[in-house]
Amino acid sequence: MKKVHGNDSFQRMNYLYQISKLIAEKNPMLSSYYGNLIVNVAKKNVLKIHPDIKRQICKKCRCILIHKETATMKIKRKHKSKIIEWTCKTCSAKRNFPTNKDNDHRVWLEKPEAVVEVIN
Repeated sequence: MKKVHGNDSFQRMNYLYQISKLIAEKNPMLSSYYGNLIVNVAKKNVLKIHPDIKRQICKKCRCILIHKETATMKIKRKHKSKIIEWTCKTCSAKRNFPTNKDNDHRVWLEKPEAVVEVIN
């Protein structure tokens, strides 16, 4: 059995993410503090944050973006393509994500050819 590099750091990042998500509605500033800790742990140990988690963290204040609680979500049309726009209620920062059925807008990690080996 192979040992995963930085397993304890991944567990810590997961724990901080869960706490941040639970506390986001009650105290957005504390949520942004935990979000900042997640990014700092990843940087210090040279680890990548999973794209699903990374998309839920505000780029400016690092608060967890939850629909109707800490952020608002709008679906917009630009040049025959749909875009999801997230707006943080804490700092008013905006993030756009393309969503089009014809084009494959998945991150590399989400594509099947990215998986080389599965470790159990």
